[in-house]
Amino acid sequence: MDGLTLCVPSSIVREAEDEREATRKLGTVARAAAVFSATRLVVFPDREGERRRGGGFVETVLRYAATPPELRTDLWGRRDELAYVGVLPPLRVPSRTGSPPDGDESSTQGLVTEVGPDGRVRVNSPLGEHPISLLVPDGLSVERGERVTIRISSREPVRARITGKPEDGFQVVDTDLPEVLADAGLAIATSRHGEPLSVSRLAELAPQVQEADDPVVAFGAPGRGLPEILGIRPEDVTAAAGGPVEPDPGFDLWLNTIPQQGSKVVRTEEAMFASLASLTLTE
Repeated sequence: MDGLTLCVPSSIVREAEDEREATRKLGTVARAAAVFSATRLVVFPDREGERRRGGGFVETVLRYAATPPELRTDLWGRRDELAYVGVLPPLRVPSRTGSPPDGDESSTQGLVTEVGPDGRVRVNSPLGEHPISLLVPDGLSVERGERVTIRISSREPVRARITGKPEDGFQVVDTDLPEVLADAGLAIATSRHGEPLSVSRLAELAPQVQEADDPVVAFGAPGRGLPEILGIRPEDVTAAAGGPVEPDPGFDLWLNTIPQQGSKVVRTEEAMFASLASLTLTE
C-alpha cells in the first residue's frame, strides 16, 4: 500500500453542540489519520449538510492538529477557529520538523496559504511575521493548506527554497471528491447500505487494499451518509451489492464495515476506527 487517503465531508461536525465539542471530534478524526498512517486527509464539500461550522472551521482545526506541536504557534498564531485546540489529543507522530543551523543552512516547515499561477506559492513559516513567496520545484505539486519543507540559507534577509514535503504525518487538503477518486488505485465508500463486511470478504479485500496504489477510503457525516451527500438512493447502493452505483462518483465498491451496528447513527470518527482497523489488517 502506498499513500492512504481518507476523505471526510465538510459537514462532519454538523451535530456538535459547540466549538469545544466540534474541536474534540476533529481531534479524534486526526487521531484516526495518524494511527492508521494516512498520508492525506481530504475534506470534501457538503455545503447542504453544514450548519453553524462548515469547511473552513473543519480544515483549519485539522490542519492545526496535523502541524508538529513545536511549529503551531509560529505557523498559526491566534484564530477564532482555534479557540479550543487545547482539547485536541496528541498525535504522537514521529516528527522531523527541521534541523538546527548546520553551517550556512538549516531547514524547517511552512504552511502553504496561497497557490499562485506562476509556479510560486505563499508560505506561512517561522521565518517571518508575514507569508513569504517561494518557487515550487519542478515535479512537485502542492495545494493550499499543505505543509512543505523549507531549506534556509539566510534569515536576514530571508533566503529560502522549498525542497519537498515532510515525510512525517499527514497533509490536510480541501478537494472535490471526484478529483480525489480519479487518482485512486482502489476507492472504497463506507455506508450502512453497502455490502456487509464478513470474515471471508475481508480475507479477499485486505490484500487488495495493501497492494493498491494510493487507496482511498471515504466516510459520511452523522445523520447524513455518503449516499445522501452524493445524491444517490440508498436502495441503489444496496442493489449494487458493493459495486459501483449510479451516479458513479468513482468508487470501486461500497462497504458496510459495521454490519451489526446497534446504534441508529455511527459517528464519523467511530466509523473511521472501525473501518480502518479491518481494512489495514495484514496476513
